[in-house]
Amino acid sequence: MLSLFRRPSGAGPSEAYLKGLSDWSIRKKLLVFLIPPVVVVLAATGLVLNVFSNRYIDMALGRTTLTMTLAQAHEIETLLEGCREDIVAMSYRAMTRERLRHFMEASAAARGQLYAEAAYVGDGPDNQYVFIKSGERVEEVPPEVVQQAKNSPLVVSRKAIDLKRGHVSLSELVEVYYPPTGFGSKPRQRDLALLRLTSPVVEEDGRVAGFLVLSIDVRQLRNVLSLYNSPRSPLAGFNRTAENRLSFFCDERGWILFQSETLDDPVRELSVETAKSGLSGDHGKPGYDGAFRPGPRHETFWRMVTGIQQGQSGLERGEADFGPSKIASSDDFIGYAPVRFRGLGGEDAEIVGGVVYIDRSLLPRAAEFGQFNILFVTTLGAVLAMAGGIIILARVITKPILRLADEVRSMRLEGRLHEIDLPDSDLDTATLKRAINRLVAALLSKEMEIKVRDERLRSVRDRERVQLIAPASRQVLRDEALEDLVGHSPAMDNLLSRIQKIAATDADVLIIGETGTGKELTAEAIHRLSRRKDMPFISINCGALDENLLMDALFGHVKGAFSEAKSDRKGAFLAADGGTLLLDEIGNASPRVQQALLRALSVRRISPLGSDEEQAFDARVIAATNVNLKDLVASGEFREDLFYRLQVLAVNTPALRDRQDDIPVLAGYFLKLASRRMGKGELSLSRGALDKLLHHAWPGNVRELKNCIIRAAALAERELILAEDIHFEDAMPGELPAQGTFSPQPETPQEPHVLDAPLSQRQRKALRELLDRPNFSRKDYQDAGGSDVPQRTAQHDLQDLVSRGIVVKEGKGPSTRYRLVGHRETVS
Repeated sequence: MLSLFRRPSGAGPSEAYLKGLSDWSIRKKLLVFLIPPVVVVLAATGLVLNVFSNRYIDMALGRTTLTMTLAQAHEIETLLEGCREDIVAMSYRAMTRERLRHFMEASAAARGQLYAEAAYVGDGPDNQYVFIKSGERVEEVPPEVVQQAKNSPLVVSRKAIDLKRGHVSLSELVEVYYPPTGFGSKPRQRDLALLRLTSPVVEEDGRVAGFLVLSIDVRQLRNVLSLYNSPRSPLAGFNRTAENRLSFFCDERGWILFQSETLDDPVRELSVETAKSGLSGDHGKPGYDGAFRPGPRHETFWRMVTGIQQGQSGLERGEADFGPSKIASSDDFIGYAPVRFRGLGGEDAEIVGGVVYIDRSLLPRAAEFGQFNILFVTTLGAVLAMAGGIIILARVITKPILRLADEVRSMRLEGRLHEIDLPDSDLDTATLKRAINRLVAALLSKEMEIKVRDERLRSVRDRERVQLIAPASRQVLRDEALEDLVGHSPAMDNLLSRIQKIAATDADVLIIGETGTGKELTAEAIHRLSRRKDMPFISINCGALDENLLMDALFGHVKGAFSEAKSDRKGAFLAADGGTLLLDEIGNASPRVQQALLRALSVRRISPLGSDEEQAFDARVIAATNVNLKDLVASGEFREDLFYRLQVLAVNTPALRDRQDDIPVLAGYFLKLASRRMGKGELSLSRGALDKLLHHAWPGNVRELKNCIIRAAALAERELILAEDIHFEDAMPGELPAQGTFSPQPETPQEPHVLDAPLSQRQRKALRELLDRPNFSRKDYQDAGGSDVPQRTAQHDLQDLVSRGIVVKEGKGPSTRYRLVGHRETVS
């Protein structure tokens, strides 16, 4: 490093610095100045990413925990709501012993072990009876056993006595014990943990005839929590590691009543042993000895209870001793959510408890270790890869060479050649610069010769005025509905004949064609020729809207269907009723939209968003696509049944390259149209301009031709449009023209000169990159032309080059290769 700063005699500090650098090899410069900064940047980036990734992983896990908690609370609320609906439905009719038994048997078949007990408390002992669920059977409890039972269902609470018809009270969790005697030949006792729902049975005159009691086996609520903590959880989207997870239910006063267990034993007795692990507090509450309430020092728990009492859900990070034992040192993600019960009906609901869900995930710790490992491997790999790249590409990746490349690029942008005047940096770049300058001198000499020859040719031919075929001569026999479809080639005649035949029917139609081939004009022509011509023609672009907006645009909505739905909206199906509906770019429709379209086309009825009523529609559906729907069906991106329903009547709009005879007709049509709109009088095309149009590949089809003609008419300064007035979309003004100003170079006498034929800017760029290759594929051409070159455009370019003898095609199918004629020719 000292030699870098050594000052030669008679030289200033900056000159000594530059002299020291010029003595270094390219490899040494890159090794010294690139590898250390890369190591530092990678290390710093890894540390920053570690901090932020852990932060966002914690955020994601917290949201997942809260989602799990809300799902469990909602599931319990749904279960309680179903029970409320059952008892209200039962209370609206006079109660009998047979009817109550039948309900218990029917609910056992429908809801399993949900209801453990049902009772009716009427006037007098003879009008009071109790049924319990015993295994798969329902049996009545003898009166003497009911009298001896602990927490008998025949004792109606004060809260239930004041209820009105249709109202339901929900009791606290109670333990019920039936003595073993009195059940016949097989004595057996009953120990139950129940939540009792009570509702009055009111007669028609308004008198309370009695009270219906329906008891929920709390183990079924416990099993809801167990399900969501098991691999069979409805929210289990991926396999989780074996961290401890636990859910428990507490009432609004903070008593923990039961916890989740394994699903393998659904009838296991209730327990809170794991939930109270590490906590201190009170054991047993009135009516239920298995309850546990943590003491006031456990602030995390009581913050959650306060939130539940206020009807709030949220997330807490647990205490060190809270919940089940830890597998590793990690923080708890604890979610809580209230559980509500609508005992009085309506929208108001009382809070009867809450669900607490504890999740101890090891993901942040695993991510931290993984990121450190990745950082180490990435840094080591980057250093090794960079050292290898420096050794291999030391003579390529250099600043002097890039400066030379910038100079050459500036010549291309300026559109003129000149010698490069740069100071010598090293021997290699100095030699390369002299070679380029010699080549530039030779090209300038050839350029002068070509300019003289081109001027003579243009003066004679390019300025010759051509008579374009007037489209009116062939359109007079057509229906006015077809006046926008210009052309008299065989392909257009076939299209017009097909349109007239299809318009005479009323079946749905599929229009297939590339972008810019007139699919929407074809659809409008079918509509104007059909019996529906006086009705609406509605067009929807399926590729311009996202899924929700497209569903709304197609099927409409009713007021209140969502927050922004301030009024009813007709969808396109109803708006086009009696007429025609065009579904453009149908291949971009999502699976959900495809399903909805299939059903609408099958039954000819739709349901607006937010409405339960279906509405019939009478519209002819025309679908259009610029992609191969069969390929989408094969790849699973498009429904096969929808494809076959749409393609009952299919019509193909031909590409402009398949109807070259129509280019003069279309050019004359668009030129007259532009002349009228711009008030420029009668404009004409020169022979050179028409030849330029005829030799273009037209990847944009008729739309590109129309834009090209209108652009030329708008910028024309004379009545005759010349070749230089024609600018294609891939070589707009400001870039090198596609014809007439090619940079000259030597050519071999026995081989055709590449530059004798007009090339687009894209073709020039791609061929310049492929000069040194013996042959290349279509994919190679795409990569050389730029990452945004579509496959179809590349195929058209190659066909054009083959037809003009610039490129030779070899092989067929996937093994097709292309080779430049002469192989070493240069395209500037």
